[in-house]
Amino acid sequence: MRKFTAFLCAILIAPAFSATHKVPADDPIASIEISDKWQSKELGEGIEATSPDGAVCFLVIPAEANKVAESMGEAMRYVRNKSGITVKSDSIQRELGKLNGMETRKVSWQGKDMKGGDVTIRFTIVSIAENKPLLVAYWGSPEAEKKHEAELNKILRSLKKP
Repeated sequence: MRKFTAFLCAILIAPAFSATHKVPADDPIASIEISDKWQSKELGEGIEATSPDGAVCFLVIPAEANKVAESMGEAMRYVRNKSGITVKSDSIQRELGKLNGMETRKVSWQGKDMKGGDVTIRFTIVSIAENKPLLVAYWGSPEAEKKHEAELNKILRSLKKP
């Protein structure tokens, strides 16, 4: 009976495992937790993660304080080149907010993937500390975003100062 109870506990706990990533790894300005179910890898100073079904991609990179727009442009080029997405520039939406007590600016666009399917691209610029912004981006179809909404929110809520 003990073995069965231990096995059952392990199964119930397994979904809670996640890895904490420091961004950037060598001189972190933030940390973020991403479920072990997601495929994560370091990209230079940032982290990229993909949902288990490959439907949603997530990117976290530090941005230079005076060059946030340039960092967003580089991230958008990365998204377009990696996923073959075309962006509808007239679909841009902006809003201010807060995440874990930190000021944020959210920018999102609609687009199409290589197969012509709808895609939503969301960028969140988080003011970690003065002159230390962090760029968080994720993209996928509206259906995939809805399917992974709880996981995406959990990842975003895990973002904190080191």
